[in-house]
Amino acid sequence: MEKSLLFVGLICSLVLAEAKSTTSGGDLVETSVVDNQNVPLLAMFDMTKVNKRIVTYISDTFETKMSNLVKMKLEDVLLSLKIDQDVKQYIESMKANLTVDIEKEIKEYFDVVKQNLTDTISEDTKTFKKSLQEVHQFIANQRDNLNKQNKCGGVIHDCGDLKGTGCTSGIYVLTPNDTAQSRVYCNMNAKGWTVIQRRQDGSTNFYRGWDDYKNGFGEPTGEFWLGNEHIYKLTSDGGYQLRITLEDWNGDTRYATYTTFSLGNEASGYKLTIGGYSGTAGDAMSHNNGRSFKTKDRDDQYKCAQLLVGAWWYGNCSFSNLNGEYLRGKTSSDKHSERGVAWIHWKSSRYSLKKSEMMIRKQ
Repeated sequence: MEKSLLFVGLICSLVLAEAKSTTSGGDLVETSVVDNQNVPLLAMFDMTKVNKRIVTYISDTFETKMSNLVKMKLEDVLLSLKIDQDVKQYIESMKANLTVDIEKEIKEYFDVVKQNLTDTISEDTKTFKKSLQEVHQFIANQRDNLNKQNKCGGVIHDCGDLKGTGCTSGIYVLTPNDTAQSRVYCNMNAKGWTVIQRRQDGSTNFYRGWDDYKNGFGEPTGEFWLGNEHIYKLTSDGGYQLRITLEDWNGDTRYATYTTFSLGNEASGYKLTIGGYSGTAGDAMSHNNGRSFKTKDRDDQYKCAQLLVGAWWYGNCSFSNLNGEYLRGKTSSDKHSERGVAWIHWKSSRYSLKKSEMMIRKQ
């Protein structure tokens, strides 16, 4: 209804916009009209009641709109105040709860930290105890090894000192006559023999000079020469015997034992003293008794070291040449005659043996 009256008012306003007032009060207006025959006419209208109704309508409408607007704004304000109050109450409640939660969480946190710390300390203590046990075991093992080392090594003069100890074959450190130490291979299967030479695969060059043979070379578990200086110091401490074992390329073996064996000092050329042969290989070393050691750079008039491509106690020249060239069997040509790892009394001078080992031991 209100919308309809507003629409009529607007139409009247548009119509009356074309009308002209005939009175000073503006209550009467004239306007052009036509009849049903299209004859122009002039009509007069009294606008007093119309104006009052329009004014009343506008006034009522405005009052209603303002009242509604004020009511809406008041509700918004009240709602806002209520929200603020709710928020305030929520915050206060949250603060109280937050304080309780914080105290609870702090207590729980420190309880957890305490428990974790206790667990960690307990675990660390277990780990430490385990490590301590391992250290104690390690020390005990080292003590056992040291005792065994003192028993099977320590300061010994030769491998014969290990007889009856239960020590196995292997590398040991010797200090003959409290002089310079040397690493040697002790053959305990043969009751404490000190190995001074070994040939077995041709992996080591034996055609060397004086200093190499003086100091020794090679590895005691493989092919090596102990060194004339070490042999001299060992054999100068009482009577020694020499045992030589030989093997050909068919796997056959022989041995030769000499009850007397020693070397002089370097000034004597490491002069050989040897005698008292027994064995199965034949006596191919007695010929070398009293001879000085020869190398390619300290040879004699016969040039045996160079001719036989070795180093030995040559003397025009020798029936043995265990430090000769590793030729793997027979040497048929004149060029290779007698220059191999030879033991003439068993395989002749034209045969190069597969293995040889020289060992010494106190009488």
